[in-house]
Amino acid sequence: MALGLVFIGIGLVWLLFRRPIARRQHWITSQMIGRRGELSESEPPHEADTEAGEERVRGFEMLGVFFCAVMIVGGLLIVVLTLILRSPWAGE
Repeated sequence: MALGLVFIGIGLVWLLFRRPIARRQHWITSQMIGRRGELSESEPPHEADTEAGEERVRGFEMLGVFFCAVMIVGGLLIVVLTLILRSPWAGE
């Protein structure tokens, strides 16, 4: 049951911070595949610089929402099944 609660907690926290996480993922992948040149000191490293970059950030955000939904639903399923299938003689 604790595993289900942890899944729900991680999913909810990820859901709250999905936009900054998506921007950071975009920046990391851009750096890894070399789409971006040198970073200037005036702009934050995780800002998307073009409309295509904003669309990529939106894609990362939607993927994050999907994973949040999977974690929350999976956590709820674990909790519900634990409560249903708990044997009365287990002493818990």
